[in-house]
Amino acid sequence: MAKKMTKSILQISLRGNSMKEDIFDNYKLNVKSLIDYGFIEKENGYVYDKVIDDDLSVKFTIKDKLFDILVYENDTLEKFLPYYIKRSNGSYTASIKERVEEIKLDILDKCFYKNDLKKELLGYVKEKYGTTEEYPWEKYKEYFALKTKNDKWYALFMNVSSDVLKLEKEGNVDILNLKNKPKIIEKLIDNKTYFPAYHMNKKHWITILLNNNIDIELIKMLIDDSYELTKR
Repeated sequence: MAKKMTKSILQISLRGNSMKEDIFDNYKLNVKSLIDYGFIEKENGYVYDKVIDDDLSVKFTIKDKLFDILVYENDTLEKFLPYYIKRSNGSYTASIKERVEEIKLDILDKCFYKNDLKKELLGYVKEKYGTTEEYPWEKYKEYFALKTKNDKWYALFMNVSSDVLKLEKEGNVDILNLKNKPKIIEKLIDNKTYFPAYHMNKKHWITILLNNNIDIELIKMLIDDSYELTKR
């Protein structure tokens, strides 16, 4: 058992003893829906507390592109450590993780807008080039390619582990591979949004992380560049 905490749950959260998730990479917050859901605006952000069972509660805090999850014991206000241990596979802990995940997904569904960047980009290439997605690998349903009229790939969308880009976050991310001139690729790469191409020629291809940080109009221009270079 962890040492009992004498500070409040608010202070615990502000000290960073909670789970951080990059929700805002792919979602936009609807504040009105958040309030309607039951969140309360406080100095440290919008806060929602919910009792999970007789022993535990979960606290969600949303502020400044941070989605904070704190699972704590009702009687001591201590953080429930097994929840934060990846390899903690006990049936009780597993049920708590499942319950917290259900609440989190419900909050995302009712209080956030999903950014569908892939949908917007697919609409763009369909209108401009008459291109529709093709799925080259049956095993990978999240991977699809775009081809020019001479049947060559000019774009590849993938959903990969964040580890492949060496990102300090968990889970998978959406990426887009495009072709361009080596000099342009060198200037673009910042290892934040633009990366050396994943699973493709790094001299002539670049990987783009698809999240809220991208300039969608710039990505469309890069798609045009890739199309023109590939159709030759």
